[in-house]
Amino acid sequence: MSIDSLAVAVLVLGVVVALLVIVVLALARQIGVLHTRLAPAGALMNTAGPEVGSPAPKLSLQDIDGAAVTIGGTTASATLLLFVSPSCPICKELVPVACSMARSEKLRLLFASDGGELPQHIEYIEKMGIADYSYLLSSELGLKFAAGKLPYAALIDREGVLRSRGLVNSREHLESLVEAMLSGYDSLQDYLVKEQQLEQAS
Repeated sequence: MSIDSLAVAVLVLGVVVALLVIVVLALARQIGVLHTRLAPAGALMNTAGPEVGSPAPKLSLQDIDGAAVTIGGTTASATLLLFVSPSCPICKELVPVACSMARSEKLRLLFASDGGELPQHIEYIEKMGIADYSYLLSSELGLKFAAGKLPYAALIDREGVLRSRGLVNSREHLESLVEAMLSGYDSLQDYLVKEQQLEQAS
């Protein structure tokens, strides 16, 4: 290859690299724009079940160890009720997140399930390291809160009012339940809709 041919090849390659850099920068900018436009996703709340803002169903149950547990009514701290299953892969990822959040937010954390044999749940409790938390086996509890799909969570405040609930698949979903309680909105989606309505009205 002659020197002239080599120089042309290097020049063409340089132009191609420069174009690639421009394309990558443009894509990065577009991703940033999309990121700012996308609304954060909160827990997915279904239409069935108790209404948010109303008193939570009040139940007196026993956990897997036989200790009495009351759902609803006045409590010392807000209650995070997390419905899980030993066969649910997402639940396994979410359980330690829920434990961490309950500690940081000073929540009473209760685990609930209604399927499978007792030894399966005992093994699950040991494996997940949640022996310090109440673990409830109750089909009635799941029906009262309309926990059709898992993992599902409900947050009840200290006065026994259901503040938020929904299908949760990530830390962000769990955090959205707490944010809904603190903000006074039914859900993150409800907050975003009302904020948009206020912007349009002004």
